[in-house]
Amino acid sequence: MRLPRNVKATVFLEISKHLTGTAKGILKEAAETSGLVAGAFKWCESISWRRRLKGVRVLAQLEKADPLVRKLLHDRNAAVRAQAAEWAAANPVPGVIDDLLALLTLPDAVSEFAVQDSLLRMGPIIVEPLAQYLETNDGRHAEIGLVLAEPLAEPRFFPAARRAIEKGGRGERKAAARLLSAIGGAEAAALLVTKLADPDDEVRAEAARGLGRMRHWPAATHLSGMLADDSWNVRQEAAFALRTIGAPGILLLRRAARAGNRGADIAQMVLDIPILRTVS
Repeated sequence: MRLPRNVKATVFLEISKHLTGTAKGILKEAAETSGLVAGAFKWCESISWRRRLKGVRVLAQLEKADPLVRKLLHDRNAAVRAQAAEWAAANPVPGVIDDLLALLTLPDAVSEFAVQDSLLRMGPIIVEPLAQYLETNDGRHAEIGLVLAEPLAEPRFFPAARRAIEKGGRGERKAAARLLSAIGGAEAAALLVTKLADPDDEVRAEAARGLGRMRHWPAATHLSGMLADDSWNVRQEAAFALRTIGAPGILLLRRAARAGNRGADIAQMVLDIPILRTVS
């Protein structure tokens, strides 16, 4: 008895989740010989977004490198674009990477998450294209790129992070602070120290957190001054950063706790914590 193509697709997608290596290779061959692959290509060209979605799901599981699937990265339906982005993770060629980066500029949360996930799964190969993307985008688009760059933490991103933290909006400055702390180095630390005086309290807090993450002890005195900041969040991040830095920071926390001013409470609270909070 011949199974309907929809049933074949459902069975294939369910089984393929649990197979790897040789077993998955055998399943792929079966998909070819049964006509499922040919059917999936037809679905990808359907006027129905549900059929296009099913088609790209099958081809993504097969890891088929085909221009038709790449075309679906620009589909009018967000769910189809998101599924095509998953396919793209297994096909990290320059054109596909550029297509994914272009999708970051679309105001669509569904495909945005899928695109970021696919790009990160590609690994270091995206560093140069992402750096170029950051050079030509600003605002919300740049902020997304900076967030994407943080796990990679490559020095190639430093110029974009510096530009964003000096001239960008609040979201860009926050993302740039996180990226700079991930990249590390004296120049990055110096930029973060300047942002302890940022007019936005969220940026000040992120800068303090970043200096703690870097365990940059030369900034301890600056962080100590932030214990009296108007923002509780800033005071808290500065205190945790001092604790993370180690002996110099702990000494300054003890002084602040005895001072009896605005920073005394948070300093004592952080000193009383038996296990140091992980800064990441």
